[in-house]
Amino acid sequence: MIAWYVKLCIHANMSSKFYYDDITLDRAHHLRMDEDWLSKNLRDKATQIIPVWRNHSLVYNGSSNGNSPAAAILNGDAAAIVRQSAVTLIFLGKEGDVIYSAADLSHLDNPHSIALPAGTSFEDLRHLATALNPIDAGYLAYARALVHWHQGHRYCGVCGSKTKVGRGGHERACLNTDCRRVHFPRTDPAVIMLVTHPIEDKCLLGHNKKFQGLRFSTVAGFVEPGEMLEQAVAREVFEETNIQVVDVTYKASQPWPFPASIMLGFRARATTTEIICHDEELTEARWFSREQVLEMSAEKEMLPPTNLSISRWLIDTWLNEKQ
Repeated sequence: MIAWYVKLCIHANMSSKFYYDDITLDRAHHLRMDEDWLSKNLRDKATQIIPVWRNHSLVYNGSSNGNSPAAAILNGDAAAIVRQSAVTLIFLGKEGDVIYSAADLSHLDNPHSIALPAGTSFEDLRHLATALNPIDAGYLAYARALVHWHQGHRYCGVCGSKTKVGRGGHERACLNTDCRRVHFPRTDPAVIMLVTHPIEDKCLLGHNKKFQGLRFSTVAGFVEPGEMLEQAVAREVFEETNIQVVDVTYKASQPWPFPASIMLGFRARATTTEIICHDEELTEARWFSREQVLEMSAEKEMLPPTNLSISRWLIDTWLNEKQ
């Protein structure tokens, strides 16, 4: 009852802004510690299985019948086949009475050798953009992030011994009796910010070397140890563009499981204007007027896709302030 009430309160006070943030799943933390319940229910035929293979998620292609791709969340016989083949099963949570679990098939050279449903393939969630149902995309992203963590923690980071899965896949414990360190999934905080010009009605956007085509986006970077979020914003903007900022204000956040981050969105006001791309992250950065950004938004390859990332939301929020 408590878990249900907490879930209801959270969703009554929050609305989905971005892709991957609309999970309605009750993560049911208390059930992770019930080994008897996990042993019985994770292998139940009715449990929904989300397969993951080498950081790719299983989807129904849809191209053969003209439909959009759809998440392949399996149950029944198809789920049983995946469950038997998985190297790791992870309890994700419950949606009402329906149980969800992630299954890692990464040890298989050919995952379709286990007779997965026809018309399915393993795809990179980032390449699917907003083609998937937002809630299903959130479930797939959640499963992908936890499987990725397990793949990197099969051995203890302290002593190098093997680890074993615990708490339904939400911890790994070192098997060395002299160590016994328990490891938990981690999320890396990253700041992403829209910077406005100190005098003119402009914003700062940059072209990352990883971007394809002519795409420009907001500045972003990881938070370093011992650093406040506001300090990380100022440091990243200066390191990448030579611009100094003040009035750093938090706006929103977005889970970004590629592989395990959360994007913390900010606005900031510049106090300088000369742009110098100090490091190699950005190949170019510019001040763009509101009119220029509006023109860019009409070109699909110029700005981040609508609704996919918090970056585009920060840009659109700035644009809408003068409309």
